[in-house]
Amino acid sequence: MREYVIEDAFRDEVAKRGGLALKFTSQTMNGLPDRLVLLLGGKAAFVELKAPGKTMRPLQVKRKEQLEALGFPVFCVDRFEQIRPVLDAIEAWRSGAQKLTAGAAIPRLQRVEYPAFREDDPFKTRFGDPFPEFGSIDDPKATDKGGDAR
Repeated sequence: MREYVIEDAFRDEVAKRGGLALKFTSQTMNGLPDRLVLLLGGKAAFVELKAPGKTMRPLQVKRKEQLEALGFPVFCVDRFEQIRPVLDAIEAWRSGAQKLTAGAAIPRLQRVEYPAFREDDPFKTRFGDPFPEFGSIDDPKATDKGGDAR
């Protein structure tokens, strides 16, 4: 089954409840949820819709965490059986309430640490320092009288 089948059923159920499931896109930020759900009583949430068994990509999980940090509930729906519980959770949601658990399981992100560029880095040797402005941050001779790095 394709994602659009779940998305159509979700949109129809939101409409039955008197709400809107607006297609949510951004030209400047990737990974945002598919739908912005607006329900009666000023309830708003973001919903990512997936084909059955599919999970959110790491960037989508990051966007979910960013939106939740701002206080917005975010859900992932990948089966018909999850539609009504998710909408019930949105209707019951109160600002500042604890994290809601409904819908599909969302994978946890593993923290990735990027090593600093080494002096013998082949990329740096071949193409030059990608961040030359950071090379002089710790060098006190590289600052002017105002203290700003050149």
